[in-house]
Amino acid sequence: MGHLPVVHFGTFAQPNGGEYGRVGSAWLRWQLKSDQAARAMFVGPTCGLCGHPRWTVTSRNLA
Repeated sequence: MGHLPVVHFGTFAQPNGGEYGRVGSAWLRWQLKSDQAARAMFVGPTCGLCGHPRWTVTSRNLA
């Protein structure tokens, strides 16, 4: 689960969906295309979102 402290509509009104658009498209690339670079954003103790200062991330059982 990832949380970014923004208003109700998130960042979708920003160009290319903003931060939520960036993360959402990475999730789809990982899940639908097996993109290993996109996978690194979500998996492991040093995942891309884990070190991001604005995101709060918790996960389990991601492979």
